[in-house]
Amino acid sequence: MSTSSEQIPLEERRQPSGPTRQQSIRTSLAGGIGTVIEWYDYGLYGLVAGLVIAPVFFPQATGFTGVLAAFATFAVGFIARPIGGIVLGALGDRIGRRPVLILSILMIGVSTTLMGLIPGFATIGVWAPALLVLLRLTQGFGAGAELAGAITIMNESATHKRKGFFSSIAMSAGMGGTLLASILFAVISSSLAPETFVEWGWRVPFLLSAVLTVIGLLLRRKMVESPEFERVQAERAAGQLPPARANALVAMARAFRASPRNFVAGFLLPTGLNATGFVVLSFGIAYIVNQIGLTSSDALFVNLAIVVANIVFCAAFGLLADRIGAKRVMFIGIAGSILFAFPYFMILQTGQLALVMLASVIMTVLGWSPGAAGHTVLMPALFRAEYRSSGLSSSRELQGAIIAGPTPFIATALVAALGGQPWLVACLIVVSQLLSLTGILLGRPFISARDRAETPAYAGIEPRS
Repeated sequence: MSTSSEQIPLEERRQPSGPTRQQSIRTSLAGGIGTVIEWYDYGLYGLVAGLVIAPVFFPQATGFTGVLAAFATFAVGFIARPIGGIVLGALGDRIGRRPVLILSILMIGVSTTLMGLIPGFATIGVWAPALLVLLRLTQGFGAGAELAGAITIMNESATHKRKGFFSSIAMSAGMGGTLLASILFAVISSSLAPETFVEWGWRVPFLLSAVLTVIGLLLRRKMVESPEFERVQAERAAGQLPPARANALVAMARAFRASPRNFVAGFLLPTGLNATGFVVLSFGIAYIVNQIGLTSSDALFVNLAIVVANIVFCAAFGLLADRIGAKRVMFIGIAGSILFAFPYFMILQTGQLALVMLASVIMTVLGWSPGAAGHTVLMPALFRAEYRSSGLSSSRELQGAIIAGPTPFIATALVAALGGQPWLVACLIVVSQLLSLTGILLGRPFISARDRAETPAYAGIEPRS
């Protein structure tokens, strides 16, 4: 007779020997390249959406209408993400983390490369925007499992002593993708005449995604499956665990029923880092140009400073998590960003580039980096290994679609409501960080006393037996 997963003591269910350092490094490299590609592709599309997509694919929609059409195709990708997270997350619990990550990187990379090959509206008419939307849907579907899947396998494959650092690389590498997209866009756009860039120059960084994809596939082919999933498969074969659910919605429901409070905690936990990141990197960059009066070149320098700082500090907070615990690292970020939310906007009002850059860096280093590093340790612990991929992917991506994704729009509406003043946006940052705090306090991670003793990043978490 099969034994329910909830009836197996945690001490008996954990892996007797942890992953090796070599496996942790290899998995981090292979997992990290996927998040580089994901954020490169998404960042790239966001950069060209307002400049290129409208005239090339929606020439009949002029002015503001054309820009809205361009950003509508941008939003399509975010609509597809939670669907991909639910479907591919469930698949990750059935066939393994590694094959799903190979599939996701293929979907993202091939879709982005093909976007660079689509003829414009002038050549194939309405088929041009139709193909663009189809590729954005495919890209978003694959991305729905990419980051959550990378967090899962990198966390499961990390050594006990460095679980915080190796897990945080998933988020740090993502910022690397944003940096790469920004640099390539700046170099290519500045090297070509505006009309040449719109004609064909914008396609170059999209086509270069094929190179990144090949590199990512080569690395992921050499990546081994996580020890925890291999243990789950062995227990399923022995009849100790029920088989994985084939229906993705049933698999998500199983993850919810196993611990409703943990699923809700997984939904809330990344709110602060996601919302703060979108406020500073998306809304904030537009705000300093449109409201404060800085130039687009100034905004580019601010953007680059933010990204570089967070690549470094995300990994640094991962290392700190391995000393004081991921939970405490997140507390530092929540407290710091709440305290700095209003001073951040006060400093922006000065219009001084150096001060604006410094304030923007501090805001994301406090509001994004600690949360980004800490949640890669805490969120996997909210779900048992047999339904972890489904639970983590679905809760995280639903949060992104419902709360984080609309943040720039909400922030813009709040500024408009106050006649250009940003103080309600500061309140938005505070509320989002309090939601993350609620998620941390609500969650009951599935760790044993032995897990906590062997894993410094679990410091401050009560064992659950």
